[in-house]
Amino acid sequence: MEKIIENMKGKKILVIGDLMLDKYVEGDVTRINPEAPVPVVKVDKEYYKLGGAGNVASNVVSLLGECTLISFCGMDSERLEELMNEKGIKFLLDKNHATIEKTRVLGKNQHLIRFDKENSDKKMFSHEMRNQIIELSKEADMIIISDYAKGAVTKDLMDLLGSFRSKIIVDPKPENKELYKDAFLIKPNEKEAREMCPRENINEVGRILKEELNSHVLITRGEKGISLFSDKVINIPTFAKEVYDVTGAGDSVIAALALSIAGDASLEEAAIIGNHVAGITVEKRGAYSVEYEELKRKFMVEGGKIVDLGMLKEKVGEHKKKGHKTVWTNGCFDLLHVGHLRYLKEAKKTGDVLIVGINSDESVKKIKGPDRPIQNEKERAEILASLEFVDYIYIFSEEDTTMYLKELEPDVYVKGGDYNIDTINQDERKIIESYGGKIEVVSNIGGKSTTNVIDKIKSQNEG
Repeated sequence: MEKIIENMKGKKILVIGDLMLDKYVEGDVTRINPEAPVPVVKVDKEYYKLGGAGNVASNVVSLLGECTLISFCGMDSERLEELMNEKGIKFLLDKNHATIEKTRVLGKNQHLIRFDKENSDKKMFSHEMRNQIIELSKEADMIIISDYAKGAVTKDLMDLLGSFRSKIIVDPKPENKELYKDAFLIKPNEKEAREMCPRENINEVGRILKEELNSHVLITRGEKGISLFSDKVINIPTFAKEVYDVTGAGDSVIAALALSIAGDASLEEAAIIGNHVAGITVEKRGAYSVEYEELKRKFMVEGGKIVDLGMLKEKVGEHKKKGHKTVWTNGCFDLLHVGHLRYLKEAKKTGDVLIVGINSDESVKKIKGPDRPIQNEKERAEILASLEFVDYIYIFSEEDTTMYLKELEPDVYVKGGDYNIDTINQDERKIIESYGGKIEVVSNIGGKSTTNVIDKIKSQNEG
C-alpha cells in the first residue's frame, strides 16, 4: 500500500463530464419570515466551490495527481476558471452552453434549500475539441467519466473513447447505463446500482451488472462500505468513525480509484484505498477534497492509529467532547508477548479509548541498555497498531511521560508490573491528581517479561 500511494503522485488523470459551480450562502437564523412560514437567513458569507466533475478533478490534484478536465460551461466561466487555476487543474472547456450552478442556502450549518440552474440537453464537442480529447486520452494514465446526467456524457463521446475503454472508470447515472459497456470499471452507489438492476440481493445486482456491461463493478454502500465485483466478490467495511456528510464522497472515491490503479494497484487494493478516502471525506462537512498526506498517514500509520502529538491532542479533544473516557499507558513493548497483550486488554477495560505511549529507540537504550530494543520503534508501533483494543500509539523520546500527561490529561493513567500508588513517579501523580484524573495499577499478568524471554533465548542458544 505504501508503494502504491507513493506511485499515485504525478499520474495523469483525464476527467470528462458535467462541470458545476457550487455556490454556498451561509448565515444565522433567528426568526421566521412574517410574510410566509419560512426561516429568514441573515447572510454572513458567500463562497464558491467546484462541483460535479470539477469536484472529481479537485480530488485528483489534492491527492497529487495531474488532472485535465474537459467539459461544457457558459461564457460566464471566470469563476470556474479561477477555482480550477487555484487548484492547479488544467482544463478544456466548450463555452457554448449555460453554466450549471447549484446554490445551497445554509442556516447554522443546516441545509435549508438548494437552487439549481441547469440545462440537461445532450451536448456535442466540436471537431477541434474531439481531436484534443483523443490526444489527451492517449497521454492519460486513466480516464474518469463523471456522469451527472446533465448532457456531457453521450453515445458520441463514449464512441469517441472506444479505443481507450480499458482505462476508463465511470461514475454512472442509471439512465445512461448502456453507454458504459466495456469500460474497465463502473462505480455506482447502491441506489444507482439497484436502479440499473432491480434485484433484492446486492451481490446478485453486482454480478448481473458485471456481466451485462462487461466491466468490473464497484458499488459504494455508505455505512456498509464497498462491494467489488471482479474475478470474485469482495466486501470491504467502511473505515469512517463518524458520518457527518456524504456530499462528494463518490467523487473522492473515484479519484482515488483512478490514481491507485494508475499506481499499479490491484482492484482490491484500489477499493481499499478508495474506501479509506471515503472514510476521511464523510467525517468532514460539505464536499471535501482529501489531501495526499491525509491518505498517506492513514496507511503509513496503520489506519491512523500511530499519531504525532498534535493529532493525538486533537483526537483526545474530540473523544472528550463525546464523553469518552481516555486511558493512557506507556512502556517499551519490545518483543510483544502474551503478558503485554493481557496487560493492554486490562488497561482498555478502565475506559473507552486506549492510548499507548511507546519509548523511542533512543530512550529504550537509556532505560534497558545498548543491546535494546530488539525491534525498532516503527516495528513495535505497527505491531501494537494491529491490536483492535489499542486506539492510538504515540512514540515519545523522553524517559518519563509528565509532559504528555499535562498535554493530554487522560481520564485514567494505567501502570503495570510491580508499581503501586506510592512508587509511581510523584510528578506524574501530581499532574493526574491536579485535574481529577485517576491512576489504575494493573499487576503483572501472566508472569512474562521481555527480559526473561530474551534471557531464555540466550540460554538456549548457549546450550
